[in-house]
Amino acid sequence: MKHFRSTRFSFTGFLMVVLSLFLFSSTAQAASFSFTEFNIAFVLGLMFPVILIIALVKPLKNIRLRHPLLISLSVLLMLYALAYPKSHQSELILSSAMIFSSVLFFWLRSTYSQPAEKVNYVINFIVVATALSFVFSLWFLPAIDGYLAWLVASLLVLACAGVAVLSSKKIKELNSVRLTVQWFIHLCFVIILFAWLNAFISVVWLVSAIVISYLAALVNGCWYLVQAIRVELNNSKDISKKILTAYLLDPATNLPCYQQALEKLENVIKQQPKRRLVSIVFKPVNFQAVNTVLGHHNSDILLLQLAYCLQKKVAENILLVNFSDEQTPIKIARLQGLHFLVVLDLSTDNYPDHTKVDQLCRELMAAVPRAMSFKSFSLNFELAFGAAYTGEYSNSVSEVISFAEDALLVSEQNQQVVSYFDHNSALYTEQQLQRMEQLKQDIADEKLHWYLQPQIGLANKKVVGFQMDVHWYSDDKAPRGLSQFVDIAEHSGDIYLLTKQMIVEACKAIAQLQKVGFERPVTITFASKELLEPALIDYIVLQTKAHSINTNSLIIEFKEALILSASQRAKAIIDQLKSLNIKIAIGDFSGSYESLRYLRKLSIHQVKINCGLLGNRENDIESGSSDKAIINALINLTRAMKLPLIGTSINNSNTEQAFISMGGEYAEGRYLSRGVVFDEIEIWTRRWLEQYPHSAPAK
Repeated sequence: MKHFRSTRFSFTGFLMVVLSLFLFSSTAQAASFSFTEFNIAFVLGLMFPVILIIALVKPLKNIRLRHPLLISLSVLLMLYALAYPKSHQSELILSSAMIFSSVLFFWLRSTYSQPAEKVNYVINFIVVATALSFVFSLWFLPAIDGYLAWLVASLLVLACAGVAVLSSKKIKELNSVRLTVQWFIHLCFVIILFAWLNAFISVVWLVSAIVISYLAALVNGCWYLVQAIRVELNNSKDISKKILTAYLLDPATNLPCYQQALEKLENVIKQQPKRRLVSIVFKPVNFQAVNTVLGHHNSDILLLQLAYCLQKKVAENILLVNFSDEQTPIKIARLQGLHFLVVLDLSTDNYPDHTKVDQLCRELMAAVPRAMSFKSFSLNFELAFGAAYTGEYSNSVSEVISFAEDALLVSEQNQQVVSYFDHNSALYTEQQLQRMEQLKQDIADEKLHWYLQPQIGLANKKVVGFQMDVHWYSDDKAPRGLSQFVDIAEHSGDIYLLTKQMIVEACKAIAQLQKVGFERPVTITFASKELLEPALIDYIVLQTKAHSINTNSLIIEFKEALILSASQRAKAIIDQLKSLNIKIAIGDFSGSYESLRYLRKLSIHQVKINCGLLGNRENDIESGSSDKAIINALINLTRAMKLPLIGTSINNSNTEQAFISMGGEYAEGRYLSRGVVFDEIEIWTRRWLEQYPHSAPAK
């Protein structure tokens, strides 16, 4: 089809070029142009670009190229007949004038009429019949007065044009003015042509009338062309906008997504920078149970019900920002996950800010149905809210929404209905980020301070092993132990590198102990799920070979919570360690049923119990008694299972005495020893044996 159109257009251009050459061939010898010839050149110069533009625009809009082409050719034929008198001059002029009038009628008619209007068929038939009858009678019935017939036929065509304009339902007021002007101009052309035929006026008047009527026809036709293009472009924009709007809607809830809400809020603030807005982020805190029971697909149905109820409740709230550009307001947006957003405008409100926020939160909670059901499953949704004010700590919309999400986390943790963002928490978060960056750098630069914590028999002060520990000086305050910054290392992604350094330092320490004749096992703590990787076990073997030590000199400690949270991975790693003759310890043992199952399944070298709560509850006798009872039961349990037990966090004499009174035999802590740095291992062992000579190993 495209090939056919391009071929037809090329043929049309070729025809016009040949016609122009033919028209001017007889005047090639002329020294100057007459008024009529000048207008022929003018029409030709105007005709080519107009036809070309219409031909190029035709694929965008269904525009009939034949109408302006026939009009232009008929005008050229009239002017040619006027410029070069020959036989049948009047017949040529009147025939081309009738073609001009009838085609002009159809061209302008196509710009405003409805094809389905019944009156169109009648009017079209009258115009075509009139034009054909006039041309036929003009050439083949010489007895008829052609001049009078022209006046009657042309007035009939004009009458049909007037009826068509008045009967059309599509025509607009502005188009009506244009078409009326065109109608009167063409009426003047008809009368002037009739007057010229009867020798009442000169040919200049006729040529002027022809050109003016032709220009008016081009103006009206091109006016419609521009309007059609504008409508097409506007429709394309509307379609693109609808597609974009549909794309920006959340598919599960049909609410605006984060990006659309962000753009809307930025526009609101840009228009009125001093508006006081509060972003409120909320979520159904117990929705996770729905995903677990129903799955995500079915749970989206309940989420859609929830979003509908909430949107219906706040749709008429004039203080809420509208996130939609459509006529129907949408005042709730869905963020990531289960987070929803509403933005309250407090610029024109005289109530305290917290009052309106609390009231809105209560309204949203009341809008949630008592029990939302899907098939046989039902659930009472509970909402939690977090709020942050624009301009209080930041003017960035995205940051304010993030602040509100931080406040929502506080609401969830504290089981509150609504929490307001506190700048102190932002400072704390910033400090945490700085600590993470500093820890990353210190680990890379190997600036951590490693030392050994002895594990001592309380009865004979015999050293049975060492715990590898580390100090990190993050500021000018007291150093942080491993348990105090392990979370920072895990969040920063450096826990793996930290543990690799710990393995290297432990192997160095074992080699140093062997060198001074005080060989004891050294315990390394695995404190994260990220460490349950076979590659780390291979690294342990590699380091033991590099430092020429036995693998049975190492003890790997797993926290009980870590084993229970990643049971399958932990069991696989423990089995691999045991196959390498590396001993296993369980830290922070609680005696739970799950941990006892592991003790039965796995061969554990030792168990560690945190005794830090013993002897520290002087003002809380009841709590202290319950802690002692639990630890006492754990000691009796491990003794019955014949598991070596080590009490940790023995940091004062009260704790030591309480632990001994319960039957504790081995312990570690600051009260027993402050620890040993690697450079002082030889000095420390000599002094320890001098102080407790009976603790020396048998020869």
